[in-house]
Amino acid sequence: MDLFSCLSPFVFCSFASGSSGNCFFVGVEEEGFLIDAGVSLAHLKKSLQQIDYQLQSIKCIFLTHDHIDHVKGLDVIAETLQVPIYAHADCIAGVLRGKATRNMNPEFFHAIEPFDSIEMCGIHIEPFPVMHDGRGTMGYYFRYDDKNLTLATDVGMIDSCVESYLDRSESIVLESNYDENMLWKGPYSYILKKRIAGPTGHLSNVEASRYIAKRYLKGLKNVMLCHLSENNNTPELAMQNVYQILQQQRIRTNPDVTVFPLPRHQSTGLIHL
Repeated sequence: MDLFSCLSPFVFCSFASGSSGNCFFVGVEEEGFLIDAGVSLAHLKKSLQQIDYQLQSIKCIFLTHDHIDHVKGLDVIAETLQVPIYAHADCIAGVLRGKATRNMNPEFFHAIEPFDSIEMCGIHIEPFPVMHDGRGTMGYYFRYDDKNLTLATDVGMIDSCVESYLDRSESIVLESNYDENMLWKGPYSYILKKRIAGPTGHLSNVEASRYIAKRYLKGLKNVMLCHLSENNNTPELAMQNVYQILQQQRIRTNPDVTVFPLPRHQSTGLIHL
């Protein structure tokens, strides 16, 4: 038996993560779907080729919410792929009013509610509500056989609902948006700073790290830090916070738990879950 035959067919890849654009791929074997479409069609094609998938491998698109960094490429990508787009009804309404997406064909869209169960490509998908100031913002839980992944980006706070879905999964994609010192000492207006740090804004490095420490010795396998701010964070600071809080709580690092930040513009390559 060779090494690759031992790898799980359930895969994840980040094509872009951050305020410049967000797009993720979840799949199994030769097909899968996108979470958000905040990249160009050219970027999507290149990213898929890097992981040996084609455009026709994408069977649908799920949206987390309607903010531009999550949907700015949606019109061209959807028109090219001709696949269904699933999102909360409020998100769909926001997308169809957005400057970059208001001319899209409404027939592409299918409204889903939090806690609805969907099967796609043999993967169980369950959306859940999160605190954020986008329209109809949701996170997603995925299950394939005995493997689980929860994606929670643009999360103002980890409330009991978000925590319950994160707790289910051995692999998580969790927002770690800003360093508190960089945010409050930075050039943003006070109103914008309050919005980012508020309960319907974004998750700080400290908040993400506290959750990771809480779960660290309880079945975690992959922790992917997403949506790092270009102006208020760095990958080094995000990782430093994780290990500082682990050390403060006297939790020894475990070589079986992988923690890493997702790059802003590049693909991660395939991650077998």
